[in-house]
Order: sequence, then structure tokens, then C-alpha cells
Amino acid sequence: CLPSDLCKCCWACDGMAAPIGQPVARKRQWEPAPGGGLWSCFGRLLSLPCYPTLLPFALFSRSEATVENAKYWRAMFMALLVGGGSIFHTAIYRKFVVNAGMPVTSWSHVIPQVLVVMSWEHTFVWMFRIANELINILSLDRNTNRLVAGELYGPRVLIVGNGPSAVSSGEHGDEIDKFDEVVRFNNFQSKSAGMQKWVGAKTTVHFSDGMLYPTFVEYHVPNANVVLSLFVDRFMVAGSYLILRGGADLQFPMVRNFLMDPDTTWIDKARIERLKGLIGLDGVKHPTSGMLAIDYFVTHPKVKLPVVIHGFDFFQGPTIHYYASAEPLYERINNHIGVNMHSPHLEKIYVEKLIAEGKVAFLKDLKLGQS
Repeated sequence: CLPSDLCKCCWACDGMAAPIGQPVARKRQWEPAPGGGLWSCFGRLLSLPCYPTLLPFALFSRSEATVENAKYWRAMFMALLVGGGSIFHTAIYRKFVVNAGMPVTSWSHVIPQVLVVMSWEHTFVWMFRIANELINILSLDRNTNRLVAGELYGPRVLIVGNGPSAVSSGEHGDEIDKFDEVVRFNNFQSKSAGMQKWVGAKTTVHFSDGMLYPTFVEYHVPNANVVLSLFVDRFMVAGSYLILRGGADLQFPMVRNFLMDPDTTWIDKARIERLKGLIGLDGVKHPTSGMLAIDYFVTHPKVKLPVVIHGFDFFQGPTIHYYASAEPLYERINNHIGVNMHSPHLEKIYVEKLIAEGKVAFLKDLKLGQS
């Protein structure tokens, strides 16, 4: 980086101080990895037989994400791995070899045994490993994290949503980059040619869902603090944060180090539940990352209200993200599936309430008021 570039890029040149109030380079124990590729495709293919086995846990388990529950599930997964595997393998052996008299090497015997390995034992080997890692992840002292410590780069906060209005409302990049804290989400785009004119280049806080987009080279911001939106919503949700990127993409060591990094934190369970009540959510519905970010900064004692938001469209219209044309197909499919886990209309009503109270303002409205 040239010195003139420091206000727009990563502040990472050795021996050069970052501009006052901006992120400084920090040494991490992990490095982002590319998305896709043959290795990830191979891992995702291997993971397919696991999902039917995982489904009941995802749907019905309501255990909280605690160290005690991680220890309980570690023991339970080991019991299911050994006990269930033994029962299934023995039953298949007795049916095809003992009762039917088939050779041990016959396809009729081998194929069911392999299916048990891939769908049952493979699943619980991973789940045991994930529960074991969650014991360490949930135990880690994160008080050195500036957000956990309650520190900000300054009182002025702008939260950039991924809705189409982030670019359709005009070029606001320079204004966005002047804020002390600039918050973005998931697979946001600012690196594409010319995109900075509309959405800016600065990111100090990166909220992420279970896809762990900050661990992808394509979406990684070198010195942003990462906040995991729903990591501690439930124990199985916490596990999914390791399954999707660590297990299916075969990036487990990197993901483990990412989650053991004190600069990675999450929204606490009490705040998630409180916000669900304020919005009026019930059942399996949960707040969006955007709503959790708004709530976090609106209630922060060091923030100067209103918290400014931009690009929040509440999923109205056929296009979900301003960068839809650049998203891979699987990400666009995931977007439409994910929308059903939220209640955008209830979030819109709640944000309108915050606006009426003077706690939140749209960037475009703030500009009109200043003019």
C-alpha cells in the first residue's frame, strides 16, 4: 500500500501507523481460504449422506450453547457413534452373511456397510470432534476483543445493509467511509470495480452467519472485528458454524483457529432472546444479522444516536442483494431459503419505531435533514 491508500485499504503496511481511530493491523493465527475449488467440492460431496442423520438434531434439539452442554453432547455423540454403529453393522452382517449365506465381500453386504459408515459413523465422528472443539471455543476468554470490552473507534456508527437501495440511491461511498464504525454483513461486495463509489471501502465490524464468510478470501476484511450473529442461539446452531465451513468445505483447522481468535466474538444469547421479544418473533424465526447489529449499537453506551443505516430494504422486491448479479448460484439459492427463517415485515415495523424514537436514521434522510 502507498501512504495515500491507507484511508481506503487495510492499514497493514509494516512500520506504518494507521489513521487515528481506524483499525490497525493485528497478527492472526488463521488465514482466509478461497471458496469453491475441487477440495471443497469433494468435502461437500462427502457431507451429503450426513444430513439426514443430522436433521433431527437440527430440528428438535434446544440445548443452549454452553461448555456443560458441549461436554454432554461430546459423550452422547461418542455413544451414538460406537453403539449405533455396532448395532447397524451387526444387523447387516447377520442379515446378509449369517442368515442369507452371502460372502462377506458380496456387494449386497458391502454396500449397506459402507452406507452406515458414510451416513452414521462419518456424521458422529464429525459431531464428536465439533463438540470437543466447542468446549475450548466457548471457554476462551475474549476480554481482549475491543467490542467485548465495550470500546469503539468513535461514536458515529453506520450500518450498511446488502439491499439493492445501497447502490440504487446514489453514490455514498465517501460519506460512508467518514463514519467511525462501518458495519457490514456476510458476503457483502465492496471490492468489485467501482463499487466503492456507492457503498464505500471501510469496514470495521463484519457480521456473519453460519457460512463464515469472513474466512473466505473473497469476503475477508483484514482488520475488521468479526461478530457471529446467532452462534450461541442454540448448541446445534453453534455446531453448524463449524460443520458448514469446517466440515463440508474441509477447512476445519482454519475454522477452529478462526473461532479461537479473540477478535472473533458473537451476540450473546440474552440479547438474541430479548430482541426476539421486542420484534415479536416466535417459533423457529430469528432476527437477521442486520437487526442484531442495529440493536447492538443502538444500546451501546458510547454510540452517538441515531445509528445510521443504509441499504436496508427488508427483503422487499425480487432482488435480495445489491450484488446479486455477482453472487454464485448456490449463494442466491441460500438467500431465498434463509429469508424464510426471518420475519422482515416485523423487523421493518420495529426499525420504523426506532426511527420515530430518534435512535435510528436512514443515511438518505439524515442528508435531507442536514441540507
